[in-house]
Amino acid sequence: MRILLAILFICSSALAQSNTHLYVANKNEDTISIINIRSLAVEHTIKVGGGPHEVAIAPNGAKAYVGNTQGNTVSVVDLKTRSEKKITGPDFGFPHGIGFTPDGRRAIVTNENTRKIVLIDATTDQVIRSIPTDQGGTHMVVINKAGTWAYFTNRESNTVSFMDLSDYRIVANVPVGRGGEGLALSPNEKEIWVGDRTDATVSVIDVAARKVVARLPAGQSPVRVTFTPNGKYGLLPDRTDNNIRVIDTGTRKQVAMVAVGGNPGGIVVSADGRQAFVACQGANDIKVIDTSNWTVTKTIPVGRGADGLAIH
Repeated sequence: MRILLAILFICSSALAQSNTHLYVANKNEDTISIINIRSLAVEHTIKVGGGPHEVAIAPNGAKAYVGNTQGNTVSVVDLKTRSEKKITGPDFGFPHGIGFTPDGRRAIVTNENTRKIVLIDATTDQVIRSIPTDQGGTHMVVINKAGTWAYFTNRESNTVSFMDLSDYRIVANVPVGRGGEGLALSPNEKEIWVGDRTDATVSVIDVAARKVVARLPAGQSPVRVTFTPNGKYGLLPDRTDNNIRVIDTGTRKQVAMVAVGGNPGGIVVSADGRQAFVACQGANDIKVIDTSNWTVTKTIPVGRGADGLAIH
């Protein structure tokens, strides 16, 4: 009996560490593509609002939220029925980055034009409140594992805001490089890396100190940032030279560069760390990268203007 329980525990742990689907926002055709991770094929294409730039999946995997920048709405996609409805509100203005709290009860949506964070009750899909950022170009958001802090970039003000989720108060605006756009929280949650698109650098923020402790060269136009699950590598898509730069987080030195073409943007890594997926909006496809040797192993055609990615 103990052996059987051990086997079941190992199997359940393995399943918990796996992903089944990749979600792609196709911003030039107002759809999202759903890709089966195992077959690496598109299973479904779902119509959403105008100009979808980013997509986020609820922690329980039941639904997707999509920020529709041209329609000033958030699409709610039921991932079982594949039906879609929209959340509207006066404070949506170029809604972009979306993040769910780990308990799945709240979602945070950044809005560039209104300079506001819109808070959504993710159990009812209703807007609860809006919080002014007083920063220009509020763009991308990440939330820590405990659901206690949210961090978002303001690409016109060149800052990263720290929001305390206990009272939704912005307690700090940390200066970064010009055009700070994509950001990622390291797996150990000690650092935030920000792609300074205009300065062609990556700003490394010490979370505890709330200040930049390093600026790393990063090609020509680092638009997004992600980490491998073990925290060993940071991956940086470059919109201009069409490469993915791989940075060793320990030495903070580049160790590989992967040519993907097609104006890369959105990037995610599988839970097991074996594959990275890159959305190439100019080529309307997803490049699959083997992280053991940093080579492209497959190209998956998707919709026009593939950009924001989520994996679950």
